[in-house]
Amino acid sequence: MLSWFLIAVIVAALLWFRFAPSDPSVWHKDPAIVQKTAKPNQFLMRDGGDAAAEIFDISPAKLATAFHKVAMSQPRVSVLTEADNDYWITYVQRSKLMGYPDYISIRIEPVDANKSALLVYSRSRFGRSDLGVNKARVKDWLGQLRNVVAR
Repeated sequence: MLSWFLIAVIVAALLWFRFAPSDPSVWHKDPAIVQKTAKPNQFLMRDGGDAAAEIFDISPAKLATAFHKVAMSQPRVSVLTEADNDYWITYVQRSKLMGYPDYISIRIEPVDANKSALLVYSRSRFGRSDLGVNKARVKDWLGQLRNVVAR
């Protein structure tokens, strides 16, 4: 009897990780002003963060379109929410096996008429360590973004 109960608890926990609702008021964080938590399962790309903001020689609107194309081409990615006309959007990417959600908030800021800065805050919802997944994701998406922008 106890073993069935333990199995049910484990299954319920696994389902919770996969289907837990994502509240935009909790997970839609502005990379320009967010303060990282003490957990090591996050990566912040902005001046003063884990890496500097990336500067692109295109307008914010074009960079936002290119970034969205890259993000939505990734497996298991969806849009959580976005701010109207602010070039600020939060994506969710779920892990393949367990469906754990990671949140990727981006903000694009104009530098001048033809230059834009990309700021990114990528973090895991569950667990303490991400084994470098968030940093690797940001670096990978940046590489793909550079290729899209260069075309």
